[in-house]
Amino acid sequence: MRITSLTALFGLVLPFLITSPVAAQRATSPAAAVVATDNLLDVAVSDSSTTYLVFGGPISLVDVGMANNYLVKIEANAVFVRARRKHAPPTPMLIRYGSKYWMGRLVYVNRPVLQLYDFQKDGTLSVNGKSSSNGAAPENELALDKEREKKAIVEGKLSKLRKAREEHQAVAVVDNDLVLSLANVRNDKDFTYLRFKVINKTNIDYNVDFTDFQLVENAQQRFLARKKNEARRPLAPSGGQPNQTITGRTTGYLTYAIPLYAATERGYLEVTLRELNGARVLVLPVPSRVINRAATI
Repeated sequence: MRITSLTALFGLVLPFLITSPVAAQRATSPAAAVVATDNLLDVAVSDSSTTYLVFGGPISLVDVGMANNYLVKIEANAVFVRARRKHAPPTPMLIRYGSKYWMGRLVYVNRPVLQLYDFQKDGTLSVNGKSSSNGAAPENELALDKEREKKAIVEGKLSKLRKAREEHQAVAVVDNDLVLSLANVRNDKDFTYLRFKVINKTNIDYNVDFTDFQLVENAQQRFLARKKNEARRPLAPSGGQPNQTITGRTTGYLTYAIPLYAATERGYLEVTLRELNGARVLVLPVPSRVINRAATI
């Protein structure tokens, strides 16, 4: 009887011993997931524009949870991210820069609130000199639906620039039978408006995938054939059309608006065009004097 009773009792207790840890794990997992999500910064990504993440050191690793849903490229200390399709599900992203790690979350939105995430200061988000380690990203006026009127003004000025006569043909670069030159430049109190001319002398279409803008300072100071104290600051375009194509044996024009800046005589704007599914990269340095002396629009 005792053996039977102990066996029966053990049979009653055993299921609880087996299932209790699982039940406890299910009870605590949602709370833990919420805490982890709250501590991660949401990086807004869309399928029609590029989101830029800049860090304070060279990037050696980028790991995206759902890699099939996002296109990622590494360039020095910057990461370019774009969704491969609409309504891509959120996914975590781990980045190693220098000897440090940063972790955030990619979230698809139709219209990104912020397209340039500056983590160069201690890995915390910095916008207009203000830092934020986590939480929602600060608002970018040109990316919000409530600022459609201001965005329309920028696009209207770009439309005017497209009708202007070419003024800076001497600022040009030739590579792989492609010619990239600066056609026009204008300024207002907030933005610099740029119009580029692309001559495609090949029979293969040139599909512009990424257009990068970087303000380069102290580029002329050299020591032992290496650049000394050179500073680079990415500038995210605030206007213009992405994914523009210059068909073979034709000439096309690209227009962009970037945030207004002031550069010294040693500074210049480095414009880089990257091709989709190709390796023909065009890099055009625009002297600071050309932009500083540009007329207003």
